[in-house]
Amino acid sequence: MPEISDVDYAVFAGSLLLSIGTGSYHAIKSKMLLNDPKNRVSAKDEYLMGGRKMPSLPVALSLLTSFLSGILMLGVPAEMYNRGAQIWLNFAIGAISSIITAIVFLPIFYKMNSTCLHEYFILRFNSPVIRQMFSFLFIAFSLIYMAVVIYAPAVALSSVLDINKTYLILTFGLTATIYTTIGGLKAVVWTDSLQAVMMYGGVAALIYKGLSHERVGGIGRVWQIASESGRISELWRMDWEPAQYNSLWINIYSGIITWLAAFGVNQLAIQRYNSLPSIDTAKRIIYYTTVPFIILCSIVAFVGFIALAYYYNCNPLETGEISDNDHLTILFALEVLHSTPGLFGVYAASILSATLSTLSSGINSMAAAIYEDFLKSKYESRLTDNQVTLLSKCMVLFFGTFSTGLAFAAEPLGGILRVCISIMGALSGPFVGIFVLAIFFPRAGFWATFISFIASNVSMTLICICNYVSDPFRDLFLPTNTSIHGCEGKNFTLRIPPNYDAHYGDPMTPYIARLSTYSYAGIGFIIMLAIGVPIAYLYKEKDYDEEAIKYLTFGGRRIPCPQLPIHETAHWPVSLLTLLARSSHSDKLAA
Repeated sequence: MPEISDVDYAVFAGSLLLSIGTGSYHAIKSKMLLNDPKNRVSAKDEYLMGGRKMPSLPVALSLLTSFLSGILMLGVPAEMYNRGAQIWLNFAIGAISSIITAIVFLPIFYKMNSTCLHEYFILRFNSPVIRQMFSFLFIAFSLIYMAVVIYAPAVALSSVLDINKTYLILTFGLTATIYTTIGGLKAVVWTDSLQAVMMYGGVAALIYKGLSHERVGGIGRVWQIASESGRISELWRMDWEPAQYNSLWINIYSGIITWLAAFGVNQLAIQRYNSLPSIDTAKRIIYYTTVPFIILCSIVAFVGFIALAYYYNCNPLETGEISDNDHLTILFALEVLHSTPGLFGVYAASILSATLSTLSSGINSMAAAIYEDFLKSKYESRLTDNQVTLLSKCMVLFFGTFSTGLAFAAEPLGGILRVCISIMGALSGPFVGIFVLAIFFPRAGFWATFISFIASNVSMTLICICNYVSDPFRDLFLPTNTSIHGCEGKNFTLRIPPNYDAHYGDPMTPYIARLSTYSYAGIGFIIMLAIGVPIAYLYKEKDYDEEAIKYLTFGGRRIPCPQLPIHETAHWPVSLLTLLARSSHSDKLAA
């Protein structure tokens, strides 16, 4: 394995210090703004929402980087290398989800002027139960996701940087925790902007050096090998069968729902939209970032095809140089970039940047959700604005350190792409479904929403566990023509295809386990609506006033949000569940 120069280490370390410095700068700047007598922004809004006057460009760059992380930088090229171009479409389809967000969800959520998206459930259903149930799942998912996002890049980089993975996990986790704790949303957004530039720079350097390398042979050979090996034709697989690895239809339908869960009904995204000065600005940001999002996904995915051309006839997964798919891109980058001191450091910094941007966004959003959904009703009247801000900082610190600690337990979960696609998909369907039910079906009340949300999440959890235990697609890979001549005398063990069509999974595993992990979002969405819509129309909530909540539905998305709470006189089905859920502070929650 090539040696890494001191310049590469210096660039990598410098990117860490630059992130902390950016966060510290904006923490100091926010403190000065709050001390200004002309300032009218509360300390809490300044910390959690950036004063609701964030500039457009850094917010746009922050949105581009927050959801891509190591999944895009490591997992997607490896998936392109092993199984073809379907994963590219699964990511690129996110641009359609962004447009749907601007048209359907943003007009409703922005006018609420709330710190946390989950306040919608109080306004729509007058139900702390639904709000806190959704928030709990959001936080649980975010913690698992953050742990994997920290762990996978740390392990991949440790194999080439010759740094113990423990130190890298601590470095990644604590760096993001430090600058997010001291600087709040402004530090997150501005640091994301800087990290976006590092990401683009690292990927651009790798593509340029990769295409010009003699073993790659230029873009023509890259495309030829990808085509002849069947990796491009995989994109057009039209089979409607749900029990298969992936297909065009699964990517389009479930991909849109998965990315709606990220861009449309996710606290991480809505918190950024609401930090902008107007809804028109927020919409423009969404529209302007669709093309850059597709370009970024495309160029990073294309790295997988360049690596394929580089390793064609001698696959490092077969020679034993690496044992994990997540390490493939790192090894390729090291071998291609090491000849120019500093360039591999730039690429390693891009992996670091992708990790830090996702982690910082996640812990900031979790802190906002905890305060708004669980603590505000009890403590708002007892705490000053500065005390609320201090409490928020403590929660950011807690979630950052907890996510870092949890990363040490992430190893059994498997590769970064598999974990994120399966877990994200399993939760995405119900997450989008609950908002679609509330927005497009005004007759849906507490019980229709509660029952369908619980049922869909339980169903998807069982399917996800069954897939993990059986691992039916473990033998699915496309050929790389490894040979004695290509490996120049290296020892290797050929990966032999199984005696069945691996694209449809191991036939000895249960059918439910062979359901495509990429289809989970679509399946969960269908289950939620299939249960929720009939209940909504068969069981009408007592004295439920559809006109009162019209401004929270698609038909009333242009109706202004009432200045006074509209649910104070509403009558709802009384049950032990709702009696336990409501407290003496329910009027404040409804407000």
